[in-house]
This record gives sequence, C-alpha cells and structure tokens, in this order.
Amino acid sequence: MILLLTLITAYDTVTSDKYYIFSISRKYKMCPQNNVNLGQKSPLLYKSIEVLHLDDLNPRLPEEINYKSEKEILKALFRNFYLEELALSMAQNGYFHEEPLVGTPKNLPKDFDFSNFKEFIEKEDTHFIVVEGNRRLSTAMLLLNDDLRQQLNIRSWPEIDENIRKYLKFLPIIVYQTRKEILPYLGVRHITGVRKWDSYPKAYYIVKLIKENYPIKEIEDQTGDTQGSIRKYCISFKMLEQAHNEYDFDINLAKEFFSLLILSIAQGPIKRYLGLSRRLKDIPLTDPIPYAKMNELKNLLSWIFGEGKERPRVINESRDITDYLKHVVNSPEATKHLEITRDLQAAYELSAGEETMLKRKLANANKNLEIALGIAHRHKTEEIIKEIEKCSETLELLLKSVRGEND
Repeated sequence: MILLLTLITAYDTVTSDKYYIFSISRKYKMCPQNNVNLGQKSPLLYKSIEVLHLDDLNPRLPEEINYKSEKEILKALFRNFYLEELALSMAQNGYFHEEPLVGTPKNLPKDFDFSNFKEFIEKEDTHFIVVEGNRRLSTAMLLLNDDLRQQLNIRSWPEIDENIRKYLKFLPIIVYQTRKEILPYLGVRHITGVRKWDSYPKAYYIVKLIKENYPIKEIEDQTGDTQGSIRKYCISFKMLEQAHNEYDFDINLAKEFFSLLILSIAQGPIKRYLGLSRRLKDIPLTDPIPYAKMNELKNLLSWIFGEGKERPRVINESRDITDYLKHVVNSPEATKHLEITRDLQAAYELSAGEETMLKRKLANANKNLEIALGIAHRHKTEEIIKEIEKCSETLELLLKSVRGEND
C-alpha cells in the first residue's frame, strides 16, 4: 500500500491530476477526478457512463443489428454474450480499470479542427462510441439501471451496493480521434491476440479493414500473419458475398461453421474445383470465384452449411473435408453422386473409381460373411437360414453378372 501511494503521489506531481483511492474486495483502485491523462497520444479519460454509447457497428453482432437503437444492441449483447458472468464479477469487484474501454467521439463534425481535440473530449457533454469493450459497458449499464433491465425482461441479475454503484458511474476510456485509428488495434487484439473472436467476426472485420483502404499486406504485418490466414478469411467472406449477390445465399447460415469454409479453401482439390488459383496471393480479393464456377460454389456452400431443414449439411466436422470431400471433388463421377444423393461416404467410395469401390464393398461383405460363418452353427433358426439363402442367391446373381451369363 505504501508503494501504491508513492506511485500515485509521483504521478500526481507530474500531471497535476487528483486521485481518490478506495478499497473494493481487498483491491485498491484509483480514478482521476481530472478526466484526462495528457501524456498519451490517445488520451485515457474517466467519463460518465451517461455519455458512453454502445457500438452499432460491432463486428460480433449480427448485421441486422447494425445501426439499430442502443436498446436493441443491448438486447443482442445480453442474449448472445453471457453478460451474467461478467455482471457477477463487476457486482463484487467493480470495474477493473486495468482494462479501459476504447472509443472515439460520437458525431464529430466533418470540418472538425483536431487542434481542439483535447478541449473537445474534456467537455462533460461530449459523447463517445465505445468500439472496444461493449460487453463491459453494457454490463455496467444494466447493473446501474433497474428500469432498463425490466424493459429487457431481465429477471435474474446481481444486486450492487452504493460503493459499487458510484464506482461504475465513471469508466476509463482511451479515446482515438477516429474509428479508423482503432481498427489496427482491434485487429491485433482479436485476430491473433489474446482475445480472439470467432472465425466469422474475424473475417467480417478483416474485410472491413480492407474497405477502409488498409492494404492487406499492412494487416498481415500488424497481426504477425505469415501463414496466409488473413487472406483465407477475406477470400472466404468474399465467397459468401458473391453467393449472396448471385443467388441470394443466406449468409446467416454460414456464421456458426464459417471455419469449415476457411479450411476447405486450403485444400488443393477444392481450390481447383472452385477455379481458385493455387497460390493464395494470386486469388483476387474482390470476386475470388470465377463466374463460370458459381454452381460449384453453390454446391460447396450447400454441403458445408446446408440449405435449411429440407437440405441439411453434408459436412459435420473438419475431417469430413480433409478425409473425404477433397477426394470427392477430384472425381466428376463422385461429385455428381454427392450432388444428387448428398451421401458423402458413398461419394467418397466412388472417388477412387467404381471398380475400386466395388472391390472394397465385396471385401467388406466377405469379411462379414466370415464372421457370420464362425457363429452361425450356434443359431440354426429358420430366420437365420432364410437370410443365408438370400446371401446365396445374391452371390449367384453376382457371379452370373460378372461372367456375362445374364447377357
């Protein structure tokens, strides 16, 4: 505690900021009453929660939530991101100031003079969009606002005491001048960093960076990507967009199993099936699939994601792609069989050629008959005899067929 006080005093001397210290669950916290740390390029402020707003362009939320009201965003976050666990921690410990929010001023004027940026963000009535930390902000909002919880029909929620309530009313936020400046930080944090997003939000975010005129090489360098992962995410996402534009593919079908699409375009035979270049760097990032191969793209997306209840998925796990599908698409006959029957195993058996499949089937049948031979003497029932006679008749027909006796 002495060391902590010494550090605060020294910091106070340099910055002239005033701090207050109080204890929550045996942890000492500090929070500046003067709102801004002027020593940083992107200042750290302590702002009233009343001027902090959720991001309506959050890449982890469904696209249909984009540009919706804050209440709709809050509802989506509560439904999808297990805020209860975070609420329990926050109700006991308050907000961990070691993890500040990250945001940008809301509705910054187009002709804004950034030489006045410091004065602008210090104003009490300046509002901010929180680009990073929406789970934390929404949890604090719900802990502080009983009426809001009632409106969202949230029944089970931790209670907080007055000390915690005061503590949550002002939250730390690192402020960037524009959203675009935050994008590289989020890329490092959530694509390759410790707080990785799921595959689909990663891809959505990477494409968004590219649309913001970030060169893909710069994104790769900033995230430390040397394996082509950034390109695979981008190409896979753009494939979905192509399918949506061409035949109204429902992108929502792909979100849960998006990683399987990324895996599929890493397989040489599937890349050839789709008309993709062998080298990732040679694949265009706008419309990666040639127009002549749109039907193949439609097949692949149908196999991986399904088309609703009537046409369920064919691919259920990653090894279905690496062990089976990549061999199926190497064979026109097997591919056609998969298109018609949606039976991946049968298509795979066809992929090595019909004769190879027949030999495999006959070998398996003979193995089963040998097993039956070893135990049949213990089961001389009428039903067993009938089944053996069926096998005998089938074998006779097989022999006549291959000898040409049926011609």
